[in-house]
Amino acid sequence: MASTGIQLFTSILTLCSLAWAAPVDQNVAFSVGLTNTQRVSNNDIIVYDRVFINDHYGYDELTGEFRCPVEGTYIFHFHAYNTNQESIMWLDLMHNNQPVVSVSGYNSHTVGSQSVILKLRVGDKIHIQSKEQQTFALFGLPDQIYSTFTGHIISASSSNPFQDSGIIG
Repeated sequence: MASTGIQLFTSILTLCSLAWAAPVDQNVAFSVGLTNTQRVSNNDIIVYDRVFINDHYGYDELTGEFRCPVEGTYIFHFHAYNTNQESIMWLDLMHNNQPVVSVSGYNSHTVGSQSVILKLRVGDKIHIQSKEQQTFALFGLPDQIYSTFTGHIISASSSNPFQDSGIIG
């Protein structure tokens, strides 16, 4: 009977140490921008070519998509600068191919920005995409970066080791 009590006590201590241990590196952040003028039309995904930071390598420079590497709550910001005259700039932040928030404007030198906080699961995809049947250009030069896309984790989701163990329901 005493050894059962010791085993239970040891199990509880182990679970407590797991619950309060220093978190694994869950610092996820990316920030990217456009260094060239990019013509955009008809549901194009914006592929940002300047990577300022890409911790955990969630942003894919080839596809323009952020793929969530750590489950949690994230904040995203995007900014756009339209160069064309008499055109409609319209961009959506997409979460798993569903529009979440948008920026839009009409005429030359339109500027738009947006921010949103989302809960993500590992593998969720976030990207910036133009609207269907819209054609415009996002301005950018190597020394003039106006269109940017940034995201970072606010808090990682963590499971409760007590609940997962069956000790606490």
